[in-house]
Amino acid sequence: MLFTNNKKEEYTKYVKDSIYDATWRWKWRKDDIVDLQCYCPKCDSILIYDDSSCNISYTDLAKTDFICEKCDSQIITSIHGGNKKYAANTIKREIQRRIRTQEYKI
Repeated sequence: MLFTNNKKEEYTKYVKDSIYDATWRWKWRKDDIVDLQCYCPKCDSILIYDDSSCNISYTDLAKTDFICEKCDSQIITSIHGGNKKYAANTIKREIQRRIRTQEYKI
């Protein structure tokens, strides 16, 4: 991943953000986002995921739901388009976009 006009020290301090109404935390390994985890914005529990809709061949509604067990199994957020891996990559792309545009500093 290439970040222009950013010193490594600056963006590697960016390790938490609210994206798709959930709190996301991650670590950096060189320029790669690793250990990406999704947390409940209300109670800070790690969310579980349900991507079972991706296993149904006759549906166009492939999505991953992120659910808080502590908050009565409430769906905190859903990312449409694919399974957990797809959802994680969607979040990584958004993190990278916020770094490129300097939006993460706001």
